Amino acid sequence: MLKSLNVLYIEKDEYTREYISDALEFMSMNVTSTNCGDEAYSLYLKNRPDILVSDIHVPILNKCNLVEKIRQNDNNIQIIITSDITSTEHFLKAVELNLVKYLLKPISLNHLKNALTICVNNIENKWQESIKYFNKYDFYNLSDKLLMVDNKTIKLDYHERGFLELLLKHNDRTVTYSEIEKEIWDNNMSSAAIRSLVRNLRKKLPENSIENLSKIGYKINLNNQQTPST
Repeated sequence: MLKSLNVLYIEKDEYTREYISDALEFMSMNVTSTNCGDEAYSLYLKNRPDILVSDIHVPILNKCNLVEKIRQNDNNIQIIITSDITSTEHFLKAVELNLVKYLLKPISLNHLKNALTICVNNIENKWQESIKYFNKYDFYNLSDKLLMVDNKTIKLDYHERGFLELLLKHNDRTVTYSEIEKEIWDNNMSSAAIRSLVRNLRKKLPENSIENLSKIGYKINLNNQQTPST
């Protein structure tokens, strides 16, 4: 398991909550637990956990209200529901809300561990998709809009960030001048403006990161060899 992952655990039964919380911590998760749906949502907003494990019977969670509320703005959090309800209605709701697992009580630790492993794999895959490496160490995180070069956070202005992200999202090809003009300058781009932008951005990126194809556009050069996750 990844030690940096945070879990929000919601369970009304105190004994079960302590037992499962201890098991999660033993699996190297950072655990915050509560028995209250209202407090759970406050903790979610405060901590932005990676994984939510929740009893379906917590008051605000009846009919998956809490999960629905979270899913309105967060498609990344991994959600596991624990329940003693086996109705088709709840299983269909679980599919609709993109739950990782719907675990029946009493909870099997092996089943919980398997569900958490799926969560971790999903998070790692999303992380790898959002991280674009220029070399072994320097990268841009599309999710966090963060550029790291020489172990330092590099600030980008609005146009620099938009231009870089445009190249990164189409890193398998050359992005044409017309695309750049449409996406970055709303069809009002001068050649001097693009040259100035590229010149300044190149100073912030690793050497030879941006390639110019004369009269066509620009291409980003990436290292497909990503660093392994820990």
